[in-house]
Amino acid sequence: MTEALELLLKDINDRLTALGENVNEARLKQLVSEQFNLLTTDEQFVRKMRFGSAEPKVTGTKFARWNLGVADIEFLYDLMESKRGQAGHQGPSEELRNAFKGISEAYYLPMEQVRQIDQRAIDDLFPRIPLSWFYGSDRALAKRGAWEETQAYRNAVRAMDTAETGYGLQLIGAQYVGDMWEGAGKDSRIFNLLESFEMTDPTAYLPVEADLPELLFVAENTSATASDYTTTKTGSNRVSVSAVKFILHQMWSGEMEEDSIVPYIPFLRRQATKSLAHYSDSLVLNGDTTNAGTGNINLDDADPADTKHYLAFDGMRHAALVDNTNNAVNHAGIGIAYDALLNLRKLMLDTTYLMDWGHPTDPTDLVFVADPDTVEEISQLDEVKTVDQIGPRATVLTGQQAQIAQHPLISSIAMSKTEADGKVSTTAGNNMLGQVVAFNLRGYTVGWRRRVKLETERLPGRDQTRLIYSMRLGLGRFTPTGAASGIEHTAVLRNILVA
Repeated sequence: MTEALELLLKDINDRLTALGENVNEARLKQLVSEQFNLLTTDEQFVRKMRFGSAEPKVTGTKFARWNLGVADIEFLYDLMESKRGQAGHQGPSEELRNAFKGISEAYYLPMEQVRQIDQRAIDDLFPRIPLSWFYGSDRALAKRGAWEETQAYRNAVRAMDTAETGYGLQLIGAQYVGDMWEGAGKDSRIFNLLESFEMTDPTAYLPVEADLPELLFVAENTSATASDYTTTKTGSNRVSVSAVKFILHQMWSGEMEEDSIVPYIPFLRRQATKSLAHYSDSLVLNGDTTNAGTGNINLDDADPADTKHYLAFDGMRHAALVDNTNNAVNHAGIGIAYDALLNLRKLMLDTTYLMDWGHPTDPTDLVFVADPDTVEEISQLDEVKTVDQIGPRATVLTGQQAQIAQHPLISSIAMSKTEADGKVSTTAGNNMLGQVVAFNLRGYTVGWRRRVKLETERLPGRDQTRLIYSMRLGLGRFTPTGAASGIEHTAVLRNILVA
């Protein structure tokens, strides 16, 4: 090793001398240092070096040859583990098992234990819920302590999905789950802007500020028997966030066994991440729980399939198009105008509860989102400042195309062109008009109960394997009144003519 190093240094010295450069030991150290620093910024080199040193148990295996990282190996291990016992499958190979144990800190928790934790959380929560939070027949049941018979309790248990109790194992602490969510966050346009929290229970209740305590003008008390000053109340309300389940369902042939599937693992994870990014944006933008022949804002003249993602909860467009129609403006089928965009801010004012959602202290808290065609029309307005004009010091959001009075304008393919009423028709030719949603980031929050769970099922009759990703999410929309009609933090401009 020493001789090889000396030969390398001699070769460098001879080459530099031939070029007429005076070489000494300090100069050689400088050259080596510069080149090493360049290598540390090379993503492929760093990844390979990580396998060569930080993950020695993977060195020399096929996983190292395919440049699989910790997340890739965890993903592959979870996939193979879920196949155990199916048509005689033995689960992960010894090579994969050793690699997993050598580099991962993940562990498995029985699903039965997960369900027990959920059930205990629900049973502990409901006795503490104030009676004023129950409605209709639920209030009478809760008043006599029969809260287990309330519809609210049943809904919470159903959200827990007890049908799967005792089935399978859940991988806890796997890096690939975090990486998948992080990647989806980076790729998403809207979802990643919203605040999020971990749901420790299947249904979470979040406090919402309502009436502000009034500041009173009073005189000085000079007597020992003076009366107390008048008290003021701090109004509050709550919104509930219930976890609902989503899945990605994929299949592949029996020819893709463990050896052949290894190079596809990064691809499978990448595609799943892109899917999470797109549909998480669509969820918060297009959510509408109306499941009937007509009326859903995403399918105005047909009955949506029961598995459509947007049926999970009501979202941003629904807030103005359905919940508080005073915040939806008909642009009369004409071309976009700058004043019309600014006027949306006037609608986002709640004088009763003293909330000015349209003029936040931080201008970037107010975001405009539109379909790509409408964004192009807006970007051509003289008053709009495009991203290339914003300047190097500004923070440009993912998908941002321009600024409207210092507020980001984001293009999202999750937003469709629509009919004049702002809803999407089953007939593509009817969806020719643009739409803009303005929303305040502080009006929404995302709760997650389960990140990503991976399961497979062997189908011998088809010689295929089924791959299912599942996750549980919830969306909270803040309203000081406790009713969706009280939402003021979102406004919609519809019926916009686009070229």
